[in-house]
Amino acid sequence: MRSFLHTHVFYLLASAGLPATSATQHCKASPGDSTWPSINEWNALNQSIHGTLIKTAPAASSCYPGNPFGSSENCTDVKNHWSYASYHAMWPESVDYSVYANNSCLPPGVDGYSKNKGCSIGGLPQFIVNATTERDVATAMKWASDRNIRITVKGTGHDLGGRSTGAYALSIWTHNFKHIEQKPNWRLPGANSTADVVVCGSGNNWGSVYTAAHKMNRTVVGGEDATVGLGGLIQNGGHGQLSSHYGLASDQVYQVTVITACGQRLVANDVQNQDIFWAVRGAGGGQYGVVTEFVLRTHPVPENVVAGGLSFYPSQNSKASEIASWDALAEVSARIPDLMDIGFTGTVMGLTEENAVKYLGLKEVLPGASAVISLTGFNMTVQRMNDTLNKLAARFDSDHLKITFQPLSSKSYWSSTKPNPLASASSGAVSLMTSHLLGRRELSDIPKERLVTYLQDILASQERNAGSMLLFGLQGGKGTAHVPESRQGSVLPAWRSAYAHTMAYGVSVNATGNPSQSLKAGSEWLNAALEPVWQKWAPESGSYMNEGNPFSSNWKHDFYGDNYNRLLEIKRKYDPQGSLFVWSGVGSDEWNYDLNSGLLCRV
Repeated sequence: MRSFLHTHVFYLLASAGLPATSATQHCKASPGDSTWPSINEWNALNQSIHGTLIKTAPAASSCYPGNPFGSSENCTDVKNHWSYASYHAMWPESVDYSVYANNSCLPPGVDGYSKNKGCSIGGLPQFIVNATTERDVATAMKWASDRNIRITVKGTGHDLGGRSTGAYALSIWTHNFKHIEQKPNWRLPGANSTADVVVCGSGNNWGSVYTAAHKMNRTVVGGEDATVGLGGLIQNGGHGQLSSHYGLASDQVYQVTVITACGQRLVANDVQNQDIFWAVRGAGGGQYGVVTEFVLRTHPVPENVVAGGLSFYPSQNSKASEIASWDALAEVSARIPDLMDIGFTGTVMGLTEENAVKYLGLKEVLPGASAVISLTGFNMTVQRMNDTLNKLAARFDSDHLKITFQPLSSKSYWSSTKPNPLASASSGAVSLMTSHLLGRRELSDIPKERLVTYLQDILASQERNAGSMLLFGLQGGKGTAHVPESRQGSVLPAWRSAYAHTMAYGVSVNATGNPSQSLKAGSEWLNAALEPVWQKWAPESGSYMNEGNPFSSNWKHDFYGDNYNRLLEIKRKYDPQGSLFVWSGVGSDEWNYDLNSGLLCRV
């Protein structure tokens, strides 16, 4: 591994050709500026944080002639594991979706790779703080803010909206904060009562927390993907298998420890620093500071997990089958609130054209819609699952649909949810999506004809005949609706009446094109074709930021709702210099981030 000093000299030479920014542009500092820290200043920072400063060396640098940035990774290993989220979590600079880092240094053959692009730091951060203590985090953040340097925060880098990376930034890597401790009688701040909690460092992923909670004979509300980190998921709400029963992940937080951009260490709960405590519970991922610790409520372990489902598709290439398929998709969509009210969670996947062929193994493209319905129930009998699925199927036109039931199963909770770190294998994909939260009003209380029209419109695809996918995540309902107001935080209020977090995937993104142009073209299609459908279908609702369109033209309403103005006041209080910028973040419209130049400038 190259020494910090040697590597920094290399980068000073490499940055000599970078465009300088004018002070009148009010941009964050970049290596071409006269204000960019000298080698002595970077060395001084490194010494002040106990030698934890890393100069970015992209993992895939070893795949290029001469290994220009001195990567210690083997190129073959990088290529073979590029799709695994757990590997991006281990590489200091890496994120799951490299399009947001301008596809700056990709291994040959992966999604987004272009032979002519070569390997550069590009949209990746310049330096990474491999922090081991909160003091290191505080020192580094104040140092960067004082020098007008952008700050980004990475836990695992599993972010669909590119919020854990950024050009010319100092990245705070939280992965070393991995403590987990159960406190069964933790005193609730400001209350004469206790709760069974786990105190977790923000560097953990959910797999680690689930494993620890299992040993305690308890469980927690978190993400279904074990490789996802706590910080990004919790701070923007966070849904999972248990959210329809107990609320969102952010609803389970009793206390956080957060380091602000100015270097303050704050313990925040119901009785102290209440404003930032409210902000980071639902709207704060990478925006208000670096959360180093969460105190999370635990729950009893379900006795069992029963799973079952069914699929359907048009049985013939006929108008009658086409009509029957849309009617069936509308029928199951309308039944989602009732299914959740009697204890079911899971997913409903609507598919069209080539996507239906891909997921259902059809021999040809059929008109209309196909669907895969996967239900889960806790503390339930297999017979109840079987009865529910048969009653649902009885509502479909079996003369014109091919209906197939999935095998039923009943397992222990741990057998069903035991983490598999290699199960998340879709990293590196170049894609966009749009989403919306839908409740009983949007699903059950409208005429079926109108529901069919909305389903057909939202399942539009940009690429002719490619088809689309609409995924209903059954993650709201009674669980999110019944959370006490004191525990709700700043999460989008629409969650409290929502049943389904619904995602549409009809956009096509040019993977090998210029990332900025590809994202722009994809988002323009979404904003023209699909976002208006949501606005007609559910104008008073919104979108889950972690799985939404980061370039939505209606992002303030969709991601924050009525909470936006208060969140902006808190943002200006704790990050007055705008050191922490994320796409569609609070106050982000005051900035312009150019992926091509890497410059982040005031509008």
